Amino acid sequence: MLDIILYIFAALLSITGVILTFLTLPGVWLVFIGVLIVAIIGKFLIITPTILIVLFILSLLSTFIDNIVIALGAKKLGGSKYGMIGAILGVFIGALIAHIPGMFIGSFLGATLGEYIFAKKDLNKSVKAGLGSFIGVITSIVLKVGFCIGMIIYILTLVI
Repeated sequence: MLDIILYIFAALLSITGVILTFLTLPGVWLVFIGVLIVAIIGKFLIITPTILIVLFILSLLSTFIDNIVIALGAKKLGGSKYGMIGAILGVFIGALIAHIPGMFIGSFLGATLGEYIFAKKDLNKSVKAGLGSFIGVITSIVLKVGFCIGMIIYILTLVI
């Protein structure tokens, strides 16, 4: 009976993790904790410590790649280091001020202002870099949600 409750808890953690990741919050770690619970229930026979280590490293990478993808989005559309730094700062400041919508707006404004003020680019080029940053945020969300769903599907194929 306890195993069933723990499986349900792990599933709820994983579902919540995917939703939080979609909302640009660190839900990847809830999915990983759900996987860890399933591994403990199975006494590490199906989900081995090696699998857990690999999934932990991938989860860690997905956490850091978030900012890299946002910065690369700004750079891809003509942004300089000022646009990339502005995009990353904009995400954090925007999240503090207006939560999830603020992250999107903040990345765009941060990159745009970074280019306009510090790189001394004209408004059109600055806005283009801001758009690249916005695209980077969307791409980052898609990649992280895909990783979470992939991790869940992989574990399900092992357990079922």
